[in-house]
Amino acid sequence: MSAFRRSDGYLLTVLTITSAMNWADRQVVPILFPGIRAELGLTDTELGIIGGLAFSLIYALTGFVFGVAADRSMRVYVIAFGLTVWSLATAAGAFVTGFQSLFWARFFTGIGEASLFPCAISLIGERFSPESRGRALGIFGASAAVGAGLGIGLGGRLAETLGWRQVFLVYGGVGLLLLPLVLSLPEERRVRTAEQHEPPLRVLRELLADPRLLLVWLGGMLAIGSGLGFAAWTPSYFVRERGLGVTETGAIFGAGALLGGIGGSVLGGLLADRRRVVHVAGALDVAWMSALLAAPLLILTINAVAPAAIAVLGMAGLIAVYAIFPALQTFMVTLVPKERHGMASALNVFFLGGLGSAIGPFVVGLVSDRTGSLHTAISVPAIGLVLASTLIVAAARLARRP
Repeated sequence: MSAFRRSDGYLLTVLTITSAMNWADRQVVPILFPGIRAELGLTDTELGIIGGLAFSLIYALTGFVFGVAADRSMRVYVIAFGLTVWSLATAAGAFVTGFQSLFWARFFTGIGEASLFPCAISLIGERFSPESRGRALGIFGASAAVGAGLGIGLGGRLAETLGWRQVFLVYGGVGLLLLPLVLSLPEERRVRTAEQHEPPLRVLRELLADPRLLLVWLGGMLAIGSGLGFAAWTPSYFVRERGLGVTETGAIFGAGALLGGIGGSVLGGLLADRRRVVHVAGALDVAWMSALLAAPLLILTINAVAPAAIAVLGMAGLIAVYAIFPALQTFMVTLVPKERHGMASALNVFFLGGLGSAIGPFVVGLVSDRTGSLHTAISVPAIGLVLASTLIVAAARLARRP
């Protein structure tokens, strides 16, 4: 086996590429909303369920199963299994006939995608030192931006040229092509320790009993719910109420998600490493300040008129949003023993990838239907970001106590 395949850099590269596809399959759905809505006749509330709840509820619950697997099993095989499931389920979206069948396609996509995060965070936490862990998590976190860029930017163009059904087929097929790459990752069988034999429910109770972690997860839940709620509905807002084309909107927000997300994730990870040296809670300072900065930037974006201003403000807002999460994960991985990284990551998935991702798009869609104003609805995420910042500040204060 070559030294290159055994290197930390190769591991991080493969995990990041796989995660980018994970996020692309997840984020491509919002840019397909106009086509799906027109053909299947779905309401905004139903689209909000498809964009959030259908995927995120099972994603959150299945994460616990994969969290146990990440702490006890060969993580590479777990990721490969999940990749196969989520890619086939994504491709199945091409054959849906209405709300129910689309719901189930996204449901099984959520099951498969729940495998990646607990295993990836466990591998990164094990292989990278505390001094470089924030940067590694920042690079890994940038995959969300790459995936969102592919999902929104490329997905919008493909939807106009090929149709929304074919987009599901293309994205599902590309996911299956990554399977040999994942299986090429070497992983030694781990020696079972007493901690790895701990009853999962006891581990869950003890992790949830730590108020620092609980506040971090609740703050992260509000932050990601706000970010995804905004991202899921802003393209539809500019198409439906501002008259922009799907391709133009996809290009603006796809580029913003790609560049702003990569910049925010990497910057958030770098700053988290620097602040962690000062104090274990230093990474949380990066998170709460980023959340507080993001709120007004999102409001400015939806009120901008010129496409250039929309793009610049949107990118700045996304830099701030994406910077939140590597900082939160750096704190979590530093605080939790490595034998519990999988289960802690599963809780992270539950609160952020599950509850937050489900609530965000659903709430925005619901407010849009109730008020008759999508503009009002996509202003709600700014409030969520302010609340997220408040909770993270509280976690930092607890972590600084002797």
